[in-house]
Amino acid sequence: MHGGSRVLVLQVLDCGSEMLDFRGKHVLVVGLARSGRATARFLRLRGALVTLTDSRPAAEFGADLAELLAEKMGLELGAHREETFLGQDLIVVSPGVPWGLPELQAARRGGVPVVAEVEVASWFLEEPLVGITGTNGKTTTTTLLGKILQASGFSTFVGGNIGVPLISAVDQVPPGSILVTELSSFQLEAIQQFRPHVAVLLNLTPNHLDRHASFAEYVAAKAQIFRNQKEDDYAILNADDPTVLGLAPAIASQKVFFSRRRDLPDGVLVSNGKVVYRVRNLERALLETRDVSLQGTFNLENVLAAVAAACVLGADFDAVRQAVAEFQAVEHRLEYVRTICGVQFYNDSKATSVDATTKALSAFDRPVCLILGGKDKGAPYAPLRPLIESRVRCMFLIGAAADRIAEDLAGSAGMVRSGDLETAVRQAFKAAESGDVVLLSPACASYDQFRDFEHRGRVFKEIVERLAHEVGQRRIESRNWRLETGQPKTEIRNSKLEARNSAPGPDPSKQRVSSFQFRVSDSNPEARIPSPIPLEPVSLYEVGGEELLRQETEGRSAEPGANLQLLSPQDLRPLETVDDEPLPFEFVAKPSVTDMGQDHVALGVGEQSMGAQFRGALGRKTKKRKSQ
Repeated sequence: MHGGSRVLVLQVLDCGSEMLDFRGKHVLVVGLARSGRATARFLRLRGALVTLTDSRPAAEFGADLAELLAEKMGLELGAHREETFLGQDLIVVSPGVPWGLPELQAARRGGVPVVAEVEVASWFLEEPLVGITGTNGKTTTTTLLGKILQASGFSTFVGGNIGVPLISAVDQVPPGSILVTELSSFQLEAIQQFRPHVAVLLNLTPNHLDRHASFAEYVAAKAQIFRNQKEDDYAILNADDPTVLGLAPAIASQKVFFSRRRDLPDGVLVSNGKVVYRVRNLERALLETRDVSLQGTFNLENVLAAVAAACVLGADFDAVRQAVAEFQAVEHRLEYVRTICGVQFYNDSKATSVDATTKALSAFDRPVCLILGGKDKGAPYAPLRPLIESRVRCMFLIGAAADRIAEDLAGSAGMVRSGDLETAVRQAFKAAESGDVVLLSPACASYDQFRDFEHRGRVFKEIVERLAHEVGQRRIESRNWRLETGQPKTEIRNSKLEARNSAPGPDPSKQRVSSFQFRVSDSNPEARIPSPIPLEPVSLYEVGGEELLRQETEGRSAEPGANLQLLSPQDLRPLETVDDEPLPFEFVAKPSVTDMGQDHVALGVGEQSMGAQFRGALGRKTKKRKSQ
């Protein structure tokens, strides 16, 4: 064992001492996804003897293995071994790895420090950090806040659970930058010293119950974001969410509320069609709600949260208005793809929870052909029923969760078991009418059929583009055939597609969704829906373990920690997923609310307001980055 090294690591964890010298120390990185690879490279460049372990077999990683071996990092793939975990000075866990993994539990019992990637990143960062979490809206809020700060002239890093892992910011951002970071419950559940200067909690609804034992445990993981905050930090809280409000009394930092429903004495709110920033007896209208181009009232809440965080960070008010007005939906979040024959296609692949899909459906007042399904996350689908009954023409079910969705939502609307996404898109287009929306909003994780929600969203858009090309080609061929034969147009209107193209039809905005009579038989959907064109195969770099070892290590001298061990297929564990242990403390779930009239509620802001100034003082002083 490496006792001396382990003591140094524990000093950093327990005492917040100066930067740890990783040279010669044995570090195990668990999980070979994006943040795991970034962490491994970061530590290897600082002299650590790094080994990566993942339960997935070598064939699933392709060319990444060659790069990692070239950087002289050990790889243990196909299964986890307890002896590997026990022989380390430090273990860094990727977000997708369950915190209760038996090998991690054994390591903790053996005295090996186990931390998350964001924890390690925080050891090296002195720049002000904004952490944004919640069940829904994290990516939109994170991206928008980054845009506002950039428009205000701040050097800004945007990443975390989206895009670039936080640990990459250490080598990328100049001193004095502001770090805007999306954080999942998976990243927050294990933090020890991680401390955001501004912590944003958007909303809380049941999610990730396949990993967290209960909703209470999930809420506790999210609440970790406030764990290490001090009085000079800020907590941005949704005053419209009762679960979020229940956490407020136990938060030590200055609480700043946002609301689109309440008349707050302090905070960011909606008043007479304007987004207003209030600080005690001062008030400033920042923009009009009509300036927000994002669909859905839930996105207005995301805007309010981003604006509140921007204000306490000292953003320019004109920049706030400009950035919000110019901001468009982020990729995979209610992203408009294109229109084919009057049918609009929207990519909401990031809707991996039931609540996210509920919000997506609420954004449309037209009939929706909804694509649902993927990897089940444990939450019930029944909350979707009212919106499906009133807005959905038909559901198209894909993935492993199809059976459970069908059971929970039986009788709410027409239902087709499509199986895969290609089939679902084509069946939905066939069922849709001009003015309808085909919406991919799965309410499930993606790992049964895709690498992640981004992969699922990209595939959806590719299918839609191919479909548009095929429809256009058919129209050209049909038009040319009519010109050559001289046959009247009325004699060839045999397909639904031609009828939709030529007939104006009723105004879709005036149609009553509740009067839908459309149903597709589960027993024989092919009777009315053509068979799909197969997806083009994805290129994979597949090679046997022994061959990989021979190709990539031949002629290269061995180095400590660089042993490749590929275990047999029968030892494989299920695929580790990238989704969200209880807190060492508890929050008292009692909101501090004082009734001040029918439409005015004071939310405990008075004793810890945003301060006397309009522009929230960041209180930043120029700090030198810790020596690397």
